[in-house]
Amino acid sequence: MATATSTPAGQRISTRSAAGSTPLSPTRISRLQEKEDLCNLNDRLAIYIDKVRSLESENSVLHLQISEKEDVRTRELTGLKSLYETELADARRSLDDTAKERARLQIELGKIKSDHEQLLQKKCCWKPF
Repeated sequence: MATATSTPAGQRISTRSAAGSTPLSPTRISRLQEKEDLCNLNDRLAIYIDKVRSLESENSVLHLQISEKEDVRTRELTGLKSLYETELADARRSLDDTAKERARLQIELGKIKSDHEQLLQKKCCWKPF
């Protein structure tokens, strides 16, 4: 009478040999189950290794994309920085020129006020003949 045992993978191993005449020993059944388990583990390992390789490849692509984006951003920032520095230098020159002009005009105003005061004093003190 042939009996069947269930393996952890859900497969059934017959207790009779392939010829169907002699039953398999418990040791032989155990060895067949171990062989089946090892095949399943080997398949799972191969799938795992393929997945790791796939993820590593994807990771490399992503690192390359990040590097390219950082390069583009650095170039853009360098260009913007240069533009802003030029604009800032122009604004500073303009501010310096305006400050110098203001100082010159204040000095000129002071002289004009002084001249005006002197003229007013002469006018008050001046008497016609």
